[in-house]
This record gives sequence, structure tokens and C-alpha cells, in this order.
Amino acid sequence: MSVPVDRIYAVFSDGSLEMWEARHPHRQSSLSSARIVLRTSASSIQPLAFPFDCSVDASAQSLLWPSEPNAFTLAIADAVGHVFVLDTPQVSNESALAAPLHLRGLWDGHKEPVFHISVDPYSQRIATHSVEGELLIWDAISAEHGALPISRKVVLESGQIRTIAWAPAEHEFIAATGERVFRLVYNPDTEQWAPCDFSLPQMQPYDRIFTYPADEADENQNAYYISTVAMATRTVQTWFVAGPNKRLEYVGESVLKQVRQFDRASRVMPVAQPFFSRDNIMATFDTSAGKLRIWGIRTSPKLVWFSAKEHCIPCLNVDMIRYNSIDKAAIVSTDDRGLQTVTIWVFSSASRRSHYLPAGTIYPKHASDRVQEVRWHLTEYAQTYLGIQWDDRIDIYCQERNIDSGWILAYTIRASEFGPNQRIGSFSFTAAGEPTFSIGKQLFVNSQRLEEGKAISELAYEEHGELPLIHPFVLTELMSWGKLEAVKRLLSMLYDHVRDLSIDSSRSVALPLIPMHDLLSLDAPSGSNHPQVQTRTAKYAALFGSDQGDDMLTMDAESPNFEKFTQEKADFVSEKLTEIKLKGLSPIDQARLLSIVGTISASQIKDQPIDSMGIRYLVKLQLLELDNKRARSTSDLPYRELNWALHSNSQAILLQICLQRHVSTGLTWETARQMGLFLWLSDISALQTEVEKMARNIFITEGRDPTKCAIFYLALKKQRLLHGLWRTAQTHPEHSKMLAFLAHDFTEIRWRTAAAKNAYVLLSRQRYLDAATFFLLSGKLADAARVCVVQLKDIQLAVTICRCYEGDAGPVLKDLLWKHVLPDALKRQDRWLASLAFGIVHRYDLVLQSLADDLSNLASQIGVDAEISSYSAMNVLDTELLILYRSMLNYSSSYRAPLVTQAELIAQTMTIFECLGAPVMSLVVLEWWRKELFEITKRSTASASIAPSAGSSARTNGNAPAADQLGAGIPDMSAFSGFAGFGVRSNAAPQKPAEVDPLASGLLSMDSFGSMFSGMSLGGNSTAPKPASSTAPLQKPELANGQHVQQSSSAAANSTSDSSSQSDEDDSLLAVDIEDTPVQYACRVTLALQIIEFIVRSKAIGGALEGIDISQEKQTVASTLRLPLSVFPA
Repeated sequence: MSVPVDRIYAVFSDGSLEMWEARHPHRQSSLSSARIVLRTSASSIQPLAFPFDCSVDASAQSLLWPSEPNAFTLAIADAVGHVFVLDTPQVSNESALAAPLHLRGLWDGHKEPVFHISVDPYSQRIATHSVEGELLIWDAISAEHGALPISRKVVLESGQIRTIAWAPAEHEFIAATGERVFRLVYNPDTEQWAPCDFSLPQMQPYDRIFTYPADEADENQNAYYISTVAMATRTVQTWFVAGPNKRLEYVGESVLKQVRQFDRASRVMPVAQPFFSRDNIMATFDTSAGKLRIWGIRTSPKLVWFSAKEHCIPCLNVDMIRYNSIDKAAIVSTDDRGLQTVTIWVFSSASRRSHYLPAGTIYPKHASDRVQEVRWHLTEYAQTYLGIQWDDRIDIYCQERNIDSGWILAYTIRASEFGPNQRIGSFSFTAAGEPTFSIGKQLFVNSQRLEEGKAISELAYEEHGELPLIHPFVLTELMSWGKLEAVKRLLSMLYDHVRDLSIDSSRSVALPLIPMHDLLSLDAPSGSNHPQVQTRTAKYAALFGSDQGDDMLTMDAESPNFEKFTQEKADFVSEKLTEIKLKGLSPIDQARLLSIVGTISASQIKDQPIDSMGIRYLVKLQLLELDNKRARSTSDLPYRELNWALHSNSQAILLQICLQRHVSTGLTWETARQMGLFLWLSDISALQTEVEKMARNIFITEGRDPTKCAIFYLALKKQRLLHGLWRTAQTHPEHSKMLAFLAHDFTEIRWRTAAAKNAYVLLSRQRYLDAATFFLLSGKLADAARVCVVQLKDIQLAVTICRCYEGDAGPVLKDLLWKHVLPDALKRQDRWLASLAFGIVHRYDLVLQSLADDLSNLASQIGVDAEISSYSAMNVLDTELLILYRSMLNYSSSYRAPLVTQAELIAQTMTIFECLGAPVMSLVVLEWWRKELFEITKRSTASASIAPSAGSSARTNGNAPAADQLGAGIPDMSAFSGFAGFGVRSNAAPQKPAEVDPLASGLLSMDSFGSMFSGMSLGGNSTAPKPASSTAPLQKPELANGQHVQQSSSAAANSTSDSSSQSDEDDSLLAVDIEDTPVQYACRVTLALQIIEFIVRSKAIGGALEGIDISQEKQTVASTLRLPLSVFPA
């Protein structure tokens, strides 16, 4: 018989375990024998000596049971309620010291269903509270096989938890109940959370409470503010905490005077570095007015709140708004049918009144679905993904590199996966970006990878990371911004890349990449002797017009020199691109790249090179034909692209290339309209010649039918030639009638009237082209043009017949543009069509104004009646607006956009570049802005220091002249003679701007740029005098309590009582310091991180890239964007 065995164990406070075996003999008189069979070493589980340290006492409960032969499982419950499950080593007959216990699991959680999850943005800590008010703070303990979550219970005596606000200080947070606010700190000795403060002094009733760091780059990273918001009274109370366990100080109360009311208020998230900005702290929304305001603080000389940005949201029935710190918002709204949708908005702002860009709409799977929560997450490299909690699931979306659709569903977490009839209680992202959610009493952290083992951050980069520099979109933008030397180098590197791949396609070769410093410094080709190429100083003289010489043109007039990218290299690349696949480019992108290479190669064959605008037009035309062929459609080139050809100095060569494309079939109206040929061709004589050739080709290709080409011959006033064509059209059913009718003399009123009657008859029969033809025959050009626009919906045809009939200075063309084209363009906010219309009649001042100014102001000024939306929407792909504005600056001296308008245009351009995956282009834009700003400001100051111009009167009073109003962003349009009356100039070519004194002509004064240029030295020891303006244009934004932040000493000395009484709603002042950048902090951080992520990943794929040093790249990017190196991940 076997001897009964009992096992006795003891657990000690250092985490060690001893186990004995006691054998009982069958005879009662015999003594039991015991021997030790297991002795473990001290526990190695960190950070706890034993999971509960010294908590092992009489109150701790434990249970030991066999799990496998000679092995046991030990479960210990401490006084707090944690149950630790541990595996013991194998039991042996040896009493030698064995390995420590192995922590296999932790049983922990709520006793009631979880009501809310709050994630600490500064660490991996999570707080959850149940419907009954039970509060648990979750940490992670490290074990042999990974980290396990462990919670610490916090007991608050003042009722149910209302909200949790994490503090930047380590081991500290704020918990609010229905009546009180507690400040809790973590004690590492007791390993528990306990209240440090039980109330906030002078606290009044509030609706929201939140915390935020004291500064973006404060030396004391633990200092922070606590604020409460009362929506009914629009008051914000603020307290300051210097650090952990430091005394809490009451700062004061502010009234948000810049808003009349708001019914929603929330914290802008996330608040962790490097995304925190004092300009993005709180968001408020007024449902009745549709206004979303973002509030920030200024701390000198005292803490005040101000409205940093104002977003006007189109009419939506808003249910929820979640705004993040890089100016993206998710807005949940319900339509008239009760369908709830989530729309994503991207905002751009350099002033208080911002512009929005709809970036996609997310629809529910079922009409009954309701959004419970929306959460944003930003990766360490500023890639964005979005989590939406519905009733039965959580959908995770990643941003795409486009604007129309915008977001792609990455994966879904379904509540049904965790059991029948389960519902998700609360949802958030951890600081590492892992979705965490509750179902009933349980808390889940989802660390599951996507298909092919990808993490969400990797998918976010694939969908929205920076495009390769050889991407056709990036190459086109670089050429447009004058980075022709950089394009040369990239194309030569592409040749080397393709050659390497053709030798060994299995090699992992990085795509062409050049250092950021070189990309920014490579401008015009060095040593070029082309007469249109400018020197560096002259290039940047064009921003506001100056006293430049006769041979000075804008940067876009430069002729590119691709000498390093020879014809042989281009042919080789073109051949190989049809055989190999480039990583990072889709098949359609690779086909577009092939088109660009071919276009650049073709542009160099000509005797005379093509300028940058001409190349851009040809590239876009080539891409359009490629897309039409792929989609089997016949789309026309957008008005945007026609502007480049209209303002190109290489129109003769462009015309020759366009005609050669259709040399086999001849030019038809459809192909001419597709290319916009007769809109951009400025030479009227050449236009008439090509229209006549086209009409002859149409007659031949359309079965010798004169009705197909009659409108063009009559527009050219060649009635006799048309009569001759009808003589040859003997098979036409109307041959005899038309032959007899055209034989009459249409200079007589009788036959003009007859032709007009026939036109109205044809109009009633819906023969619109024939009707327009008879209107021309009757001499009614205006009626013919109206038929083309209204009935035929063909603006190009109307403009073409007007230009052929009366040139560019005729009254009918002006009437057509002003009464039909411009109202439609302004109503649709189509700046490109408006710019094109002004460019056709050579009104270059209005071209500039249509690109940059407020369209409602423009419509009022030129007397056009058009209903324009008050919402400031950014147009898709309007990065090109800034390029054209920059290129047209030298064509007009009567208009310069206000500084704030230019800054807003630049901010919009950089925002759209980020959305399209080309943040590197933002560096190019910003560098151009900074160089232009410096050069023009220096010359303006020099002019002011020499002498005032004859046209400028002495200024001794306190009124700011037009020059200073432009700098302040408040232009007085009456000051410009160019706007006194409106009329079409008779000259067909742009006039060279007269040499004007910068200050007298309304150019920017030194005060326009803040304190950066005050007292600037201009050679020797001389110092430029301060401008005579008494207004400080760049005052800080009006603050919530009606006071201003303290200005620099020079600005304060010049400020007047008028500036201090400025309206709270004055949105003309910049919200950024112009000497820093026209783009706000969060946007700059986003751009910097995405650029560096691209470089890091490129090096990881391709190994050591020649000339690419990540540390140097970080320094270049940080310097250009005015950021500290600390924003980059280690």
C-alpha cells in the first residue's frame, strides 16, 4: 500500500517558496516524517519584489494545485484584490535552491461594467472607472514572457467619477467627481495612488476640466495647468502646478469675450510632446452659428486666453466633434433621414479665420448604426489613424494620400468575437497606438497585427507616407518651383537606378534621394548664359515688385537645362520603364513618370528651349492623354493647366508641339478644345491662322459638310470662302437653299434681319450650332456667343469666335467674360477660370487678385453679381495657386496681396502638400517665402532710409497709409489707381511695370514683419530708420479679456489708442510670427516628422544612401521649419 502524502508550502515576502512533503505511516503509533522537496530563489519579477511586495500577511489567500506531474500552480490573492497565477519549478528529491517562481498570469479587473477609459498620453498608463464609480489605474509589470497589466484601486469618497485628466507631471492625475476635484499622486514606497489635494481653491461650477503642459519647451517638464470651463458664463478658471507634490496655485478667471455662446467644449488631443502647442488647447463649438473655435493661451505678462483660430463649418446637425492637435477634426452629424456619418476635415490657418478642406466621409454599414466614440492617434512620425466606436464594433481607419476619399478601413474589432450579445462599453488608443476597449467588466488591449504581419503604423505610412522624389507629382512640383537642378540630379539618379535594376532585378536598391540641404539650395542652373535666367538676388526681387532691370523676369521664366540628363539617358529610361517595376510607384504612376521623361526629352530637341510654365503645360497635357486612354474618355484639360500655357513665354514652341501631336489627323475642334489651344494662344494673328486651318480640316474630315465649320469661317469674317464651300457640297440636303441665301449682301439690314430670324427658328428646333452660325451671319456676335455658353455649354467656343471676330479688346468678349464666365467661376469658387478670364484680356492685376484675394471682395470690386459661399473651402490640388501667383508678380505693380493673405495661401499650400504625401515640397515653399520676405524687406528699408519718393506725402499724423495697411493685412483698395475704373486694356502684350518706390507704391514696411528686422543693419554701421507708420501691423491676437500680450518695445512705442480698441472679431491679424514662419507649430512638426520618416525608411530599404546622413537631415529640416531637434524620435 502507498503511504499517504501531504504537501505543505510557505510563501515569503521576498517572493521565495518552500514546499515540504509529509508522509503518514499506517500505524497510528508511528511518527509522520517530513522533508523539503522545493526551495525557490527570490522572485525576479519587476518592479515588485514579489508581485505584491510586503503585502503577504495573514490576510493574503493562496491556493496550490498540481498542474502536471511533479509541477504545481500557485494562486495568491492580495489584500487589494489581485490574483497572481504562478508556475513552480519541477519538484525533485534534491533540496538545492531552484529557479524562482514563474508568473503566468494575473487575474484582475472591475467588479462592475466599465463605464469609461482614459489613456495617459504621456505614458502607457490607463484609467478605467465603472458605472458605480470604482476607479482603477492600470500599469504593466514585466515578467519572463512579457508585460502583464496590473491595476491599483483608488477610493474617492465624493461619489461617482465624472472625468479623468492626466497631468504632464510623472505619476500624477486629476479626478473629478460630481462635487469635488482630486489631485492624485503615486507613492512609489506604498505603490498606491492617494489624493494630494482634495479641492481646487475658489473653484466655481463647471462643465469641463482638463490639464495641459505649462509650455511647449519649458525646462520644467512637470509643470502644468488645470482649467475648468463653464459654458453658460463663458468663463475659464485656471490653476498652476509647478510639479509633483508641489503646491497648487490659483491663476485667475478669464471670460471668453470673442465668442457669444458655445454649447460644446473639449480638450484638443493629444497633448503629449512633440505635438503640444499653446495655440491648440481647447475647442469650443456653437451649434447655432456653426462656428468651431480653437483657443490658446499667452502667459506673458499674465495668463490670458485668446481665440487662435475660427472655423466656419457648413450647415451640419453636429452630434460630436473630436479635434486633434495637428488641425484635423472628425465631426459626427445626422442628416434629415436620421443617418449618422463621420466627416473628416483638415484645417489650414495662418490667421484667426482659417480654411477647411473636406477630407472624406465615413458612412455607417447600417442605417441604424450610431457612433459612440471617436478617437485620434498620431504615430511618432505624425501619421494619423482614426478609431470609430459603433454599437457593435470598432473601425480603425488610416489616412490616404488623396483628398476625395481620404480614409481607408484598416481593420474592425467586433464585439461578437467575445461572445453573444456583447457590447463595447468604452474605447480609446494607448500611447503606443494599440486600441483598448472594455466589454462588460473586462478591459482589452488589442495588439493584433494586420494581414501580412503589418502594424497599424506601417499601414498608415504605406497609405499616407511621403511620396518618392521621383514620383511624377513631386517632379512636376519641383519643376514648377524652379528646382530644375534638383530635377536634373533626380533624373540622372533615376537612370543609374534603372540601370542597376536592369542588371539585377532582385537587388534592393533605394529610389533616388538627395539631401534636403541640396534640394533647398539647388535653384537655377549654375553658369547658364540664357538671357532669361536671373541672378539669385533678382529672382527674389519679384514678390512685391521693385526697381529691377529690363531683363529681369520671374523664376518661372527660366529655361530648364537638363544637360546631365541626356537624350541617350532619357531613351534608356523610357525603354526600361516599360520592362521593370519601381518600388513605391503604382503602374499608373510609372506610366506618368514615363510620360514626364518623354516630355522633358522632347522639350530639349527644339532649337529654343521651353520655359518652366510651358513644360508644366506639356506634362499635364501628356498625363491627360494617358488618363483618357486608360479610362477611354475624352476629358478636356482643366482650366488650371491652361493658365500655364497662357502665361508661358514659349507659346510658339508649345503651339508647334501641340500641332505635331495631331499631324496625321489634323486639328479638329474637339482636340483644340481638349488642349485649350484658342484660350491660351495670345497672338491673335496666329490664332486666326490656326482656326482657319482647323475649319478646313473639319470640312474635309466631316464628309465635306459646311455646317460643321461654318461658325469658324464666319467668325473669321470669310463669308465668301464659306459660300465657295457650299458650292462643292452638292450632296448636302440644304445645298440649294444655303447657296442662294449666302449669295445675298449681308451688309444690308434686310438680309441681316433675315439671318437673325433663321437663327431664332433654328434655336427653337434645338439646332444650336446652326443657330449660333446664323447669328454670326447677321452680325449678332453677342447672341452667337450666348448660344455657345447657355445652350451648347461650350465656353471655349464662345471665346474663340469672339477673339477671331473682334480680337481681345472687343466689347463682346468683355461682356461675355463679365456676365457669363466670371459669375459662374466666382459662384463655384473656381479661381483658375477667373484667372484665365482676366489673363485673356491682359488684366494681370486682377489675375493676381483672383488667385489670392477674397472672391466676394473681387466680385464686388469688378461689379459682378455672384452668390459666393461664406465658407472658406480650400480647393483640391490648389498648391498651384501659389505657384501661379508667384510667377505673375512681375506682370503687375498695382496689386499685391496683403501679407496675411499670402501667409494664408502658403499655409493652405503646405497643408495640401501634407495631405497628398509631399511634405518635402513644403520645405521648398517655406524657403522661398523666407528668402522673398528677407530680400524685399531689406530693399524696402533701404529705400526708406535714402529718401521718400516724390509721390509720397509727409506723414506726421497717426493715420496709417495704404502701404502700412497692406503690411497689416487691411488694404485700402481706393489707394490704388489700377482699381479706380474697370476697362480692358487695348495692348495685347504685358507691359513692363514702372519703377516705383517700394514704400510709396504700397509695398510692405519693416513693421510688417514684427521685431525680426527692427534696427536691421544695411551695410557699414548705418541702421535703417523705422517707418513712419504709427500702427504695429503684427500685434498679437486679441485676447479673451480684451487685453493684448505685451509687444516688443519697438512695436509698443508705435502703437496707438486705435490699435488697443480694435474689435475682437478683427481676423486680419496674423496668428503666427512672420519672422518665424507663416505656418503654425503643429503643422511644422507634422511636416518635419513625415519627411524624416521617409528618409529613415528609405535608408532601411536601400542601405547606405550616398550623401544621406540622418542627423544632418534632421538638422536641415529642423532649421528650415524653425523647430528644435527634440521633436524627432531617437
